[in-house]
Amino acid sequence: MKSHGSLYNPKRLLDNFSEKMEKAKGKEPDDKFFDDAFFKDHLKVAFALGIDTHNPASMSVQEEYRHFLVEMINRVEHEHDCKTAIEKSLAETIALSHIRIIMLTKRFTDCAVSDPFLSKEATDYYNLLGKEIDRAHRQLNNAILTLKQVKTPHTALNVTAKTAFIAQNQQFNNGDSCEINDRQ
Repeated sequence: MKSHGSLYNPKRLLDNFSEKMEKAKGKEPDDKFFDDAFFKDHLKVAFALGIDTHNPASMSVQEEYRHFLVEMINRVEHEHDCKTAIEKSLAETIALSHIRIIMLTKRFTDCAVSDPFLSKEATDYYNLLGKEIDRAHRQLNNAILTLKQVKTPHTALNVTAKTAFIAQNQQFNNGDSCEINDRQ
């Protein structure tokens, strides 16, 4: 019996698909080589590389928002120089939360325009939408704060005196750029 590690090994999946792609060179798009199994394998590869392709995240929103979602994820990753899986997943969470806010706000507005009269059901629905919008805002803010915290350099502080004064204007040298944190 195979373990889950070898059964769902993305490297093996990528190697197998690479072999299929080598065989596909020079074949016409209407060739029988490109059957449903080929495209299912392609989808598996796209999902296996999901942290880079954002395919799983894009499948979780309506089709009209998918390109916007991937573009937003890419911009957040670029803006915050996301390299690790945690940073990239936080970028996805930020973009997904933003899209949820847009979708829920649109739904709220559409309902208000189409049904200007307030019934008990409409009021309950507006209440539910309001709570979901608030939840999406909290999720967005928490993801942004978490990403910023992950990207902030850690400072080690050893105090051996009985009295210590910590200055307000501290300079952090993090690689190429220098920032001065100035509290006003």
